Amino acid sequence: MRPPRALLISLAALALGAATVATAAAPVAVKSSNRNEQAPAAGGEWFAWSKSRAKYPSPFDVWAQHLTEPAFKVNPRNTQAYTGGVDGTRLVYQVLFNYGAAGSDLRLFDLALRRHVPLPAGVNTKRWECCATLSGSWLLFSRGLAYSRYLQLVMLRNLVTGEERVLDRLVNKEGLLSAGQVSGNFAVWAKCNPYPRCQISRHDIVAGTTTPLPVPAGKVAYSPSVTPLGTTYHGRSNPGCGRRVELVKQPLVGAAQVLVALPAGQDLDVTSALLDLGQPTGVTMAKVYYDRIICRTRAWDIFVVNDLERPPPPVTR
Repeated sequence: MRPPRALLISLAALALGAATVATAAAPVAVKSSNRNEQAPAAGGEWFAWSKSRAKYPSPFDVWAQHLTEPAFKVNPRNTQAYTGGVDGTRLVYQVLFNYGAAGSDLRLFDLALRRHVPLPAGVNTKRWECCATLSGSWLLFSRGLAYSRYLQLVMLRNLVTGEERVLDRLVNKEGLLSAGQVSGNFAVWAKCNPYPRCQISRHDIVAGTTTPLPVPAGKVAYSPSVTPLGTTYHGRSNPGCGRRVELVKQPLVGAAQVLVALPAGQDLDVTSALLDLGQPTGVTMAKVYYDRIICRTRAWDIFVVNDLERPPPPVTR
């Protein structure tokens, strides 16, 4: 059983008002095979994801790849694992012991050296830690009581200073609170209290302020990611699997925009945003990864879409 990062596609999508259509390239398959491939995470020249050992249902392992080099498995033998986030050559991921019956912790892995690195004391507890990403010295993750979802927390921890913030909490067995992504000065997460009454929040780390993103009636929001510019990406749909699903972009300022409209019967669970800094002056491009599920067959693949923002044309007189 996969731990709650978003309660799969049953947690479908927050709408941000009347969204415009953004200019983006067509989605491209990144990982597509006869295995189920989920939970993409990208950083620099590295890509990591979760891959099933066989067709659904099956335990998952974390795999990593440098550019086009052969991929390798990260988690130790006799464990099940799910991807978290990549920052440079660091990967944080979730490991389950005895398929979750004996707990869930976070692990930090040096991708270049292919070895685990100890996390500071206090990150892992007797509770259920999962759904982590990292950026610089900041680690964002969820903490709860395994599958009970009685008390759920979204935590932000500074791995250098030890500062720890509880960004959000939920006490509702019917609800779900799930960390999204931390990137630069911003962290995002999703909260359903309960489903389908869902909210996405964006936290400014320096200012210490949290902004809830607007949710129109009849829509659900899930699986947020964010860039260092504060641009948030997330899924949006009607309740249920594969019902008017869209990958939506919410800039720090301005209206929401639709990047991708998925065909009926398809949904997504995890998004991961990576800012591509190797662009011409005045051009910003984010690579937005997401895992896509075919609701009928429960088959998963991973896609990426490039969100390109060009400077406005010069004013003519």
